[in-house]
Amino acid sequence: MSQGSKTDTAKKDTSDERRQAYQTAIKMLTTREHSAFELTQKLSKREYARSIIEDLLLDLQNKGYQSDTRFAEQYTRQRFTKGYGPLSIRAKLYERGIDSSLAADALDELRVDWVEHASEVIGRKFRSDEITSKEPKIESRIARFLQTRGFSSSVALRALKQSRQDL
Repeated sequence: MSQGSKTDTAKKDTSDERRQAYQTAIKMLTTREHSAFELTQKLSKREYARSIIEDLLLDLQNKGYQSDTRFAEQYTRQRFTKGYGPLSIRAKLYERGIDSSLAADALDELRVDWVEHASEVIGRKFRSDEITSKEPKIESRIARFLQTRGFSSSVALRALKQSRQDL
């Protein structure tokens, strides 16, 4: 086998691998938005070359198929709708490779009163007799629930107070 045909075969293999990686990435992006970090992780697990993944991401971003900003905004809205607070949303975005300034922008974009949102979450999760109860054990349970959902303790306490007033 001549040296030229080895080079041609290597180029063809790289080209095939790039095409497969591109198709895989497009398939992932059609099911839901992904951060660049998530795509890199998933494509790396499929053992595509690092250089191919990096070139591919640049290409997808330039074509507007992948955007960390769009991912952050969509993911933030999704978590908000499911009743999560800003601390949880910020942490989950960070886990997905979104930097803190982009996460802050996505949270600001919501323009939400977190106390009001936490109060709504309380109303969906707890019965009215639990909300109005002055028993410390129940109050603690409600506050802990909100904290596990990503609300600060001060927001949790104000939301409980507001929920009681709303009943």
